[in-house]
Amino acid sequence: MDHEENSAGKVVNAVVGGAEQIVQARDVAGDIHVHASSSSEIPQPRQLPPTVTHFTGRDAELGILDTLLGNTGSGRPSAVVISAIAGAAGIGKTSLAVRWAHRVKDQFPDGQLHVNLRGYDSGPPLTAHHVLDSFLRALGVPAERIPPEVDAKAGLYRSVLAGRRMLVVLDNAAAPDQVRPLLPSEAGCMVVVTSRSRLSGLVARDGAHRISLDVLAPDDAYALLREIIGRTRADHEPQATAELARSCAHLPLALRIAAERIADRPHLSVADLVQELAGEHDRLDVLAADDDESTAVRTVFSWSYHALPDQAARVFRLLGLHPGSSISLPSATALTGATTADTQRLLAVLTGVHLLTEIGRDRYQFHDLLRDYAAERSADEPVHKREDATGRLFQWYLHTAHAALFAFYPQHPEIPIDPRPLDCHPLTFADSDHARTWFTAEHANLMAIIRRAPTVGQHTVGWQLPNAVDCYLADHHHVADQIAVHRLGLAAAQHLGHQLGQRWAHGHLGEALWGERRYDDAIVHHQQALTIGRSIGNRFGEASALGDLGHVYNELGRYREAADHSRQALDIVREIGHQRNQAVNLTNLGNALRGMGDLDQALTHLRQGLNIFIAIGATGGQAWPLRCIAKVYHQQGHSDHAVDCLRQAAALHLQYAGPGTYSYAVTLGDLGTVLNDIGRPLEARDAWNEALSILTDLDPHQADQIREHLNALGPTENNSSE
Repeated sequence: MDHEENSAGKVVNAVVGGAEQIVQARDVAGDIHVHASSSSEIPQPRQLPPTVTHFTGRDAELGILDTLLGNTGSGRPSAVVISAIAGAAGIGKTSLAVRWAHRVKDQFPDGQLHVNLRGYDSGPPLTAHHVLDSFLRALGVPAERIPPEVDAKAGLYRSVLAGRRMLVVLDNAAAPDQVRPLLPSEAGCMVVVTSRSRLSGLVARDGAHRISLDVLAPDDAYALLREIIGRTRADHEPQATAELARSCAHLPLALRIAAERIADRPHLSVADLVQELAGEHDRLDVLAADDDESTAVRTVFSWSYHALPDQAARVFRLLGLHPGSSISLPSATALTGATTADTQRLLAVLTGVHLLTEIGRDRYQFHDLLRDYAAERSADEPVHKREDATGRLFQWYLHTAHAALFAFYPQHPEIPIDPRPLDCHPLTFADSDHARTWFTAEHANLMAIIRRAPTVGQHTVGWQLPNAVDCYLADHHHVADQIAVHRLGLAAAQHLGHQLGQRWAHGHLGEALWGERRYDDAIVHHQQALTIGRSIGNRFGEASALGDLGHVYNELGRYREAADHSRQALDIVREIGHQRNQAVNLTNLGNALRGMGDLDQALTHLRQGLNIFIAIGATGGQAWPLRCIAKVYHQQGHSDHAVDCLRQAAALHLQYAGPGTYSYAVTLGDLGTVLNDIGRPLEARDAWNEALSILTDLDPHQADQIREHLNALGPTENNSSE
């Protein structure tokens, strides 16, 4: 279905924007002139993670970064500088980048962007497509204004950064192509990239300055150990401390973990613990192909893991089962099956010995090497316990997402979902903002859970969870993710032979493909959904597929087919008493009748749809029939009424989603057309100019049409207003 109607609330008088931008949300009198936010109103993101403690060495590398910025002064950089920090895993690339970024952040007053590109995680790395989505939202771009194509997103990203001074930290890049679309073009911006790769293509083609990291110098490694285990203790056993540094191959990650282990055992000498570490090295079956650095890291990980209390070691193993890039305390509690207090205590044990990092309030993350090690250690857990833990985790995500869906969009049709297990305690949500925040924080994890489901036998969650996340993905225009998760959901339902699951997957796939204007593909999936719905006697599913087909046929100008399918859908939803879909199908039918020239009947059906949207409190939904009613009025010659309807629709879009959205721009385009047709070209120009500012990056085809309208108006001074 058209996702414009995805909202809750009722039409009220509302102030939107600043004091100079007041729009009444119903029965607007006078003209509407709402302009996009100025650059000064763009948010200033502060996304840098906390700086590391006990940082030693790297003076030369910090100096190079300072020189690239401008000899440690506060002068504005003369060009975009890409500093690619390359080095082995665990060598301290992220620590160096974040440490330096915090040191110079005041020289970038417009903010700092940061992302872990996950180039070396066990799962797929982040794509520029996903990162640009995240960055654009952080920079205040409304979801509907973000175009679907990567090149268009990158162009909008560079446009938003125009004239601004920002620092961008891209951590754990796998390859140059992952980075290039994320490079700004502003002289006041600087990009720092970390990678295990040397990123030679970025150096050769994009002018990056490479800083290659080696292990710490012996004196710096000793100094880091001395900071953590205590100066007195280290200086009392200098030879043992130096030997410990050598045993860790002078790698910062290994040094930190080993030092924390020693700091927690003050009753033993450093020499005793170094001997213990050497014994752990001998115990391990280290592959001959391993180099000194990987051997040292694996030895330290194993040594620290085996020293954990039994309960903490179990939590470490179970965390290796989580497929996402981070984990929250509630999801970790579901995974462990323990109480929240016990889980939090055990997570604190892991963070205390640097086997886990707390990256925000009640949110944790592994270093990528430690994630791999935890996944390896999860095999130590008995098979049935691994399966139980995985089942608890997947059920928690399913039922929490289900609760978030109905807080986010109360009018959503009920989705099929298995009963909640007695030991599953999902989150609850106070309102749509709370649910939206959770979906945003867990977006990557939800995608990872859906991808992992078929490999761990969680096929039921694999087809049900995509239905719970669809509304959020559609509302935020994550179309590529929509298509991906519903294809996986369809495969899961087919694996189980679950026809209802297949019906839902085909329907949502059709909607997502409609969002990409792949209308022929959308029709195929909606027809399959219709066939399945009828074969299993699922009346709601049959009506949904008929209504979706009607919507697509309207888009294609196949109005008789649209009317026929919309009428069939309307009969069914009236029979089963589904109000929201009655409003949707009345609007679809009204559009089809308008296309066929039956304007009076079109107006009747559109008004009925509008009244139902008002009655159920669907604010965004009301804007859709209002726009359609305006087109009928204009065709009937009642253009003043059309202007009033379009102003109301624009106000509703502002109230629901804010300025800069696609639907708002399309409404302004319609408003410009009507105003121009009735001899008010100056007002038409204002509406079209604002629509153009939104559509230029979002929909180049529609933007070109509006440019043609503006060019046809001629010079401003030759126009006159009523």
